[in-house]
Amino acid sequence: MKKTISYLYFLFCSVFFKYYCPLKVEGRENLPAGSFILCSNHNSHIDSPVLMLATGMAFNRFGMVAAKDYFFDNPWRNKIVNSLMNLIPIDRKVSRLSLAENISACKHFVESGQRHLILYPEGTRSMTDEIQPFKRGPAMMALKLAMPLIPVYIEGTYQVMRKGQCFPRRGKINVKIGKPIIACKDKKQVTELLENSIKKLKEL
Repeated sequence: MKKTISYLYFLFCSVFFKYYCPLKVEGRENLPAGSFILCSNHNSHIDSPVLMLATGMAFNRFGMVAAKDYFFDNPWRNKIVNSLMNLIPIDRKVSRLSLAENISACKHFVESGQRHLILYPEGTRSMTDEIQPFKRGPAMMALKLAMPLIPVYIEGTYQVMRKGQCFPRRGKINVKIGKPIIACKDKKQVTELLENSIKKLKEL
């Protein structure tokens, strides 16, 4: 049943982002053949369907890492969103236990098929359309799961549906996909490289 709902959601998004909010994608050739982690700036709840659609892949192949305290503490929000896409609950309160649980949940999702993850390095939606400082979670996740990070810049979703807005406005959306980044033990270095890569995509 969920697979059917996910496919119908994919069809809806395909039409929505073709006619209502036209989506332009650059750099799709940079996506590797295996599993990967999509990392982008984050301005809107529509960023995740935009990212999935930009890859040209089926929505059920993606897992969106979602904060427990936002999506899962509200049963209605959890039920609605989880029926449309695969949510992976994570704890935003950083501790050794929470990090281990977050990594384990993502590993279980990825290993159940050739699947991919969506992570937002800023940790939350921007209130200003400006890129906020990145957290080190994606670098750690990429290292632990041996998956490349794919830097992506999304332009236009802030204008279409920013935080606090209930209904989307018409507008154009552009997505720029960068070259894969292979994580190393220096999480600070990887995080800086990821942030700089996304900022360079913004300037292109």
